[in-house]
Amino acid sequence: MKKRTLSSIALASLLLFSTAWAQPNTNETAQKIIENWFSAMKNHDLDQAGHYLAPQFVSIHTDGLVRNKAGELELIKNLQMKSYDLTDFKFSQSGNIIVVTYKDKGQEMIDKLSINSQAAGRMAVLQKQGKAWLIVAYANLDTLN
Repeated sequence: MKKRTLSSIALASLLLFSTAWAQPNTNETAQKIIENWFSAMKNHDLDQAGHYLAPQFVSIHTDGLVRNKAGELELIKNLQMKSYDLTDFKFSQSGNIIVVTYKDKGQEMIDKLSINSQAAGRMAVLQKQGKAWLIVAYANLDTLN
């Protein structure tokens, strides 16, 4: 009986260990998506920036406006981003949802107003849709000067 129990535990441990190593690191994937999205915005590549956003995308910024995907792409179109510095990434995953919080200390202008020079909190919610992780929600806590 002890041998059978130990064998079962060993087999279960091996399967669990193998499964953990076989799955790609979703935290790294989520961070890379956010970094690539910021790069596309900085480079004024609207098509690429839109590629990272889900059709159901919604955002809120400190201007109080809630935007859908089309509204966010319009904001990105007029964005004057000179630099960004993304730090302090933190992740929480539940099934096919990843919530990512991070900070950005950048230089950009939105609607002819510059963002605060201090690092500000950001939050992105990504969802696995088909084979791709897409940003479905985004909050930007940067204040405008």
